[in-house]
Amino acid sequence: MKLLAFAKLNLSLRVVRRRDDGYHDLDSVVQTIDLADRLHIELAGRGISLDCDLTIPSGENLAARAAARILDEKRAVCGARIVLSKRIPPGAGLGGGSSDAAAVLLGLNRLVPPALSRSRLVALAFSLGSDVPLFLVGGRARVTGRGDRVDPLAGDGSEWFVLLLPPVESSTQEVYARFDRLPPPRPSASASLGVNDLEPALLSLHPELRLHSEAVRGVGARYAGMTGSGAGFFACFGEEAGARRAERDLASAFPEARVVVSRPTDEGSRVEDAPDSRERGLRP
Repeated sequence: MKLLAFAKLNLSLRVVRRRDDGYHDLDSVVQTIDLADRLHIELAGRGISLDCDLTIPSGENLAARAAARILDEKRAVCGARIVLSKRIPPGAGLGGGSSDAAAVLLGLNRLVPPALSRSRLVALAFSLGSDVPLFLVGGRARVTGRGDRVDPLAGDGSEWFVLLLPPVESSTQEVYARFDRLPPPRPSASASLGVNDLEPALLSLHPELRLHSEAVRGVGARYAGMTGSGAGFFACFGEEAGARRAERDLASAFPEARVVVSRPTDEGSRVEDAPDSRERGLRP
């Protein structure tokens, strides 16, 4: 089975509170986009085999952990081989690892009967990481709590996103630790699109990224901001022409960065090719 695992943008992100367990409750509007990793999943004799074009140990890769988790849940007598081609950069706030994990859960749920219920898949996803449940749904959603509550929202099919991805890998743990030491953001019922409570913490850790933050807000977009805990930035346009102009301007201003034009998706992952005999009747 071949799948696309889509990236996400946090169009807004408000940190509601720090929990007693050390995690944080969030309130975020999230949109999946068509920047995607590619996965090829096939059943194997025993164990989990992962071939990835990034040097990530299998034990630390969420895709491999997701495969082990769902096969154990199903008490499967088979293993799985996963080939992962990374196109979503790590440490950019785009959720690539979480998206890969969700795609593996969905793929193996279809390849290995019996199919698990949606609620059980969500529970497995959340056990792997706070961002993983989002990618079981995809599209535009409001994500609250630690990421365990995902409420779909109406999307805007006219949007074009320009991503500015500096060659900096942000540490989510370090960003939240710095956030906890900074003065708290001004309380509000919800964050406006483009507002991210974690951005001051990221810029405190990586002050060189302030230029990137200012640049995406200066290209004439509908709104612009930082996604996740960084270090990726985005600008949203209502038409392709504006997005392409911004792409050229940002690529010229930041030749060391990756600049990508992307569109919204209405799903977190997509099957490109699947064995028909195994696919039928196994949708979660």
